[in-house]
Amino acid sequence: MENLTQFCPWPHADDIELEPCFPEQTLLAYPESFELELDYFDPEMQEDKLWKARTGLNEDSLSGAIETIVFMSDKPVSLQKIRATIDEDMPLKVIHAAIERLQSEYENKHHGIRLQEVAEGYQFRTKATYGKFVQDLFKVNGLVLSPTALEVMAILAYRQPVSKTDIDKIRGVDSSHIVRGLMDKRLVKVVGRSEELGRPVLYGTTSEFLEVFNLADITGLPPESELEEQSMQSVGKIADIKTLVHSGDKARFSFDEVGELDELAESIRAISSDTSFTQSLKDEEKRKTNSDSEAAPKKSAFDLLEDYVNKRQIEDVNRASGLSELFTAVTLPQVINDLTAGPFNIPEDDEDEDFQMIDLETGEAIEVEVELEEDDANAEFVQLFGDDNLEQEAQDLSDALDQAFERLTGSSLETDELALRDDKVEDNERKIDNLTDDMVEKASDLDIDLSFLKDQNQDTDSLN
Repeated sequence: MENLTQFCPWPHADDIELEPCFPEQTLLAYPESFELELDYFDPEMQEDKLWKARTGLNEDSLSGAIETIVFMSDKPVSLQKIRATIDEDMPLKVIHAAIERLQSEYENKHHGIRLQEVAEGYQFRTKATYGKFVQDLFKVNGLVLSPTALEVMAILAYRQPVSKTDIDKIRGVDSSHIVRGLMDKRLVKVVGRSEELGRPVLYGTTSEFLEVFNLADITGLPPESELEEQSMQSVGKIADIKTLVHSGDKARFSFDEVGELDELAESIRAISSDTSFTQSLKDEEKRKTNSDSEAAPKKSAFDLLEDYVNKRQIEDVNRASGLSELFTAVTLPQVINDLTAGPFNIPEDDEDEDFQMIDLETGEAIEVEVELEEDDANAEFVQLFGDDNLEQEAQDLSDALDQAFERLTGSSLETDELALRDDKVEDNERKIDNLTDDMVEKASDLDIDLSFLKDQNQDTDSLN
């Protein structure tokens, strides 16, 4: 070894120069059997694979699912509700990206609707260009607000939450009925109570307010400074008006008061003051003027109309007075000297007027029938008909009644009275005979002879 070292000395390390040698990239790669899927180490790619695996959707089908959910909802759908419907663990940025793809697609001209963000959600809305084609198909009552209601609505929108007292201070008048009307239209709601004295109610806007005014949220309102600038832009200055008058068409600003008054007078003269009635009166006047002599007085159309009206009024008054009745009698007034001697100035009663009873329920007159007894009939008849002629007429009437009774019954009243009288006499005689027989029998029991009474009755019967 020593000989080898002696004849072949080893070079020193400082004397050796080595050139760097780098391995090729292919030599450093892992074998295929040991290669790992590096996408699992990327959180974003891992989230995409997870929600796709859970829902079975991809980017295109996710847009279709969101479109279906928004289309079937009658109210704006928020991102949170869309995510809860599809997958609660899905990232919101994925849903937002799918919505943006839908919005860009629906903005094409061949679509009549658009997906719009409104009232903190998304809703399909008709484009203004095609709105006129569905106005007649769906009868939707438009929301109309008066200028006063718009004023209160603007105060509520920019100052919310705000109490009614603050609104009244800003406007200077009471706004209770306007706030109540906005609440009925579901544009305003109660959002709480203030901490001030009395704890007044605070009002704010609703989601319907955002839908009506096409706002995504309340921050979509234009700032007050911008509104002030817009209002000032529409107000011109005097210098601008002077410049416009001098530099522009002077004929547009020329104004002749006399000429305008003449035109107005001509237009007034052109108005026809005659009607069919006044024209007929004028024609009648002309006809009378031509037919009458020159000495006859001439009347105008209005004089004829006045005479006609006065004549009709007089006729109506006379007709009414002729049909009316005198309610009170005329009496001569008397001077009252003694207050205790009255009464005075009493209307005289009309003795010829008959009193007539009236039914209080029906208002009709009641006919009173007076029945007289047989004994008072002649006296009443004599009292009513006291003259000789009246007595004769009464006798004739009585005879006529007797004749009518005789024709009706076949016998007269006198014959009936005589027959009735004979029957009564026979009955009385029979009763007397029976009584006499009884008395004779009872007297014979007492040894008294009264047979002469029976003989006397027989003699009387023979004489009759």
